[in-house]
Amino acid sequence: MKRIKYIIFLLAVLLTSSCSESFLEQTPTTATSKDDFYKTQEDLYQALIAAYDPLQWDDYFNQYLPTLFASDIRGDDMLVGGSSESDQGYLYLMHMFSCTSVNSPYMFWTIYYSGVNRSNLVINNIDNVENMDENTRSRMRAEAYFLRAYYYHWLWKNYGNVPYYDKNLELPYMTKQEKADDVYEKIVADLDKALEGSALPNDVPASEKGRITRAAAQMLKARVVMYQNDESRYPEVLKDMEEIISGGQYALMDDYESIFLDANEWCKESIWEINYVDNGNRGWGSAIASGGTVLPALIGINGLSSNPEFQSGWGFGPVPKETYDLYPATDQRKDGGILAFSKLKEKYPDVSYSPRFQDTGYFLKKYLPRVGYNDNPGDTPLNFKNNLRIFRYSETLLNAAELILRGAGGTTAEAQDYYDQVRKRALGDNFVQKTITLDNVLQERRLEFVGEGVRFWDLVRSGKAESVLGSRGYTAEKKYLPIPSSEIDQTSGEYQLVQNPGY
Repeated sequence: MKRIKYIIFLLAVLLTSSCSESFLEQTPTTATSKDDFYKTQEDLYQALIAAYDPLQWDDYFNQYLPTLFASDIRGDDMLVGGSSESDQGYLYLMHMFSCTSVNSPYMFWTIYYSGVNRSNLVINNIDNVENMDENTRSRMRAEAYFLRAYYYHWLWKNYGNVPYYDKNLELPYMTKQEKADDVYEKIVADLDKALEGSALPNDVPASEKGRITRAAAQMLKARVVMYQNDESRYPEVLKDMEEIISGGQYALMDDYESIFLDANEWCKESIWEINYVDNGNRGWGSAIASGGTVLPALIGINGLSSNPEFQSGWGFGPVPKETYDLYPATDQRKDGGILAFSKLKEKYPDVSYSPRFQDTGYFLKKYLPRVGYNDNPGDTPLNFKNNLRIFRYSETLLNAAELILRGAGGTTAEAQDYYDQVRKRALGDNFVQKTITLDNVLQERRLEFVGEGVRFWDLVRSGKAESVLGSRGYTAEKKYLPIPSSEIDQTSGEYQLVQNPGY
């Protein structure tokens, strides 16, 4: 499995020279021309792998900002940490909703438009390949539609009104900015195209784990539609969730903590993960790098003395004590997803660490740097092999429960059952049924997905963000980041980018 992931990683690295963004601007004498490249099924497959590659670019130009982490520090279940508020200072600005157009993370804009560009190359050249198996063509096309939707959905959620293009740009390399609602419609249209017929498989062999399945596309559509509060599409999204549930392919793991271990990548609860390997030789200063993830080093416990389970890290992302205290003592997610240092010290009396800014003594256990997870060459803090769990079956169940309560169809009894399944796994023999309500479902999502990039967006879509985050400066306008001034300055005339309100 890890070997397969490494092969895919190597293909992606090779392709950055043959299918990269510079491909649109010039034809290097040592590279294949764009017009000459898309001739065979293998050419197309390589281009598709290149379109997947930006999923891993979580330390673009050393900004060290994995998307899930960037989402969580804007919510109420993760602090910033680091050495001070100026350590990777844009993190604290995001946390306090005080970014400016010249002092904010630009990596999202760069990374996700790179992904859009590469996805467009596949979509717009796929019919140029002759003598290709048509089922394979349909599948690759569907994957590219999903990837374009995935990249645009992050641009849409983070920036709102963004330039949208579905054909790669010619000079002057600009296109018109579109309203957020129009971008939303185009994201959904791409997902509907991905889900047409049976182009996407229900499952993939071990050698292809990481490629998109039908359930992954259904889960992304659910997130997008539910974030938009698009009631007109709730019934079709509920139908998608019920298809996943009734299919029997996925199930909850009994042991919550084990979901996030290397041994349980692509377990029965996992619908889609972003693959990482520790063989990538990712180094300091890499502008665009693939292979391992920096997230474990980022949130690792600073100055942690040797113990057989965890390595030291940089001390970002401490979890508030208030979040840890939300869980009943009998909820396995309490200590399965969060590490209380006091409990680690009970287990290893000699263990110690060096507290940093906003230290609480509580850390996100799900992705802490574990011993043995970055043993291979490269700058090892940047090369952890932890896969990021993007969609889990527990989210499917809670989506279905919420959609029923919001009038999408089904019965309250069905919603109660879906809700109960998640709570029974968490509480085991201590489970006592709690009557389902929308507030209870949203609270259960908070408990279930701490550190998985869900909470902030749930607060926004539920209308609770201002009351929960207002003390840190959140207003309705702050659900968006400022568009980087460097991007605005490159536009003019009919293509002039307009900054988001409030910035």
